[in-house]
Amino acid sequence: MSSDTMMPEPALLPAAIRAQPVVGLLEDDDDLREELRTGLERMGFAVWDCATAADFHAELGRRPCHVAIIDVGLPDEDGFSVSARLRVLSQVGIVMLSGRSAIEDRVRGLQGAADAYLVKPVDLRELAAVLTAVLRRAWAGADTPTARSASAQSDDWRVDVAERALVAPGDAWRLRLTQSESAMLVHLLGRGGEPASRQQILEAIDPLAGGEHELHRVDMLVSRLRRKAESVGVELPIRSVRGHGYRFALSRNDE
Repeated sequence: MSSDTMMPEPALLPAAIRAQPVVGLLEDDDDLREELRTGLERMGFAVWDCATAADFHAELGRRPCHVAIIDVGLPDEDGFSVSARLRVLSQVGIVMLSGRSAIEDRVRGLQGAADAYLVKPVDLRELAAVLTAVLRRAWAGADTPTARSASAQSDDWRVDVAERALVAPGDAWRLRLTQSESAMLVHLLGRGGEPASRQQILEAIDPLAGGEHELHRVDMLVSRLRRKAESVGVELPIRSVRGHGYRFALSRNDE
């Protein structure tokens, strides 16, 4: 792991956490945990750390964090289940850190609760960059121009960025969203019903995305969001635009 330090760019982070982002670190390897904590603290993050899932859940109740780094292989609980539980309870950003490099594990993490999946050994500069990107997406809040425009685009549909929820016309119901789902819907609603390409959506949900070979992530995200809505009896007006991407129909007249 590189010992070089790089402060996260303050302007890229939400004003509410710009002073010092708080990281909750769950890693059972004592040496690696100390190395990560020390390195991130030098970069300006505040870090608390735990070696077990039980201690992590207890500490989270006492000291909330803005973003969590979660090891997959833990002595008392699978890191995937820790992340899933955390996603239900909080809007905290989640970065999974694992020695498992198989595509099946990466997909499982990203399709589940994680916002990013990194394979050990990780360069500290890359970890800091990923943490900053996840923080920017997860905690952008209503003070960002994109979020404000998304809420203002239509009286029918809006994204409550503070609660991270899609709000139906007339506030009839709210659908809880992950960071990636929220970022995608903010982007689509902000376009006022105009289509967005897969590349544009990918860049909105993950500024560090690797390029065209990752465009399938957008289709997976849309499919997962549609299934989530259908499970509660809701049909989302996300329309496929053949050969291009997706659009959000703001009203029935926009179908």
